[in-house]
Amino acid sequence: MKLLILIIIIFLLIRILIYLLIKKRKEKLRIGLNSNFFIEELNRIIEENKYNLVEERRRLMQIDPYGNEDLKKWIGNPLIDEKEIRINLLKGSNNFKEGIPYFWIKVIIKNFENIDLFFEKWNCYRIINPNIKDETLGINRKLTKNDWYIFIASMIEKTCLNIINNAKLESNNNYKKGIKFEDYCFKRLISTGWKVEETPNTGDQGVDLIASLDDLRVCLQCKDHEKPVGNKAVQEIYAGKKYWSGTHAILVSKSGFTKSAYKLAKTNKVILINEIELDNLCNMIF
Repeated sequence: MKLLILIIIIFLLIRILIYLLIKKRKEKLRIGLNSNFFIEELNRIIEENKYNLVEERRRLMQIDPYGNEDLKKWIGNPLIDEKEIRINLLKGSNNFKEGIPYFWIKVIIKNFENIDLFFEKWNCYRIINPNIKDETLGINRKLTKNDWYIFIASMIEKTCLNIINNAKLESNNNYKKGIKFEDYCFKRLISTGWKVEETPNTGDQGVDLIASLDDLRVCLQCKDHEKPVGNKAVQEIYAGKKYWSGTHAILVSKSGFTKSAYKLAKTNKVILINEIELDNLCNMIF
């Protein structure tokens, strides 16, 4: 009788052990799947929106007359703690109104369905990838729960910089002595389906190129300056659009624009872009 009881106890213990092992394996599989989903979905979302992100970065970035960049508005200063985020969103928080914080709440969270699922998958990712190389401290450290925003902002910023640097490299490789910036813009527009004509070298009234598509007649001025472009170019392209009977005025600059140029452009409905955004000109217009 005692032997039978002992056998039954051993059998039950084995069953419990098997159950726990299976449960642990399922949990490990769940964590792995959630971790993979998190990083793959994040990469997909950023890839699909990369050109819009570059445009938003450019819009929010402030450049002083010496070319120094200020990315405070773009990076933002959002709440990090999950509970605080929920409370402040209910109160109408201003922490997610623009830049990367806005992209997180309006695009990333939407694709993850809700905040709960986002943080659930983020925590799974942390379990599978517990360490992070902290570029600011120059050390490897443990990834914490509140590192989620640094992680996402770094991914987005890296993607934007890759696009910007690749475009600069591409444009530099296409430049030879005597080839002007507007020639590069001309070819870029042609490659994306626009019908493009060059204005005369004299009497162009501030317009270098005219790009046409259906009922659109877009007047462009192309500036290859080392420093941000100012008000004068905005005034020129605005007047040039009227002279050439254009529907839109576009100012293209490799080095950004001054604050006053942004203000004047907004008042006169002049669109300010860089050469990268020529690939996405229709979206820039509409």
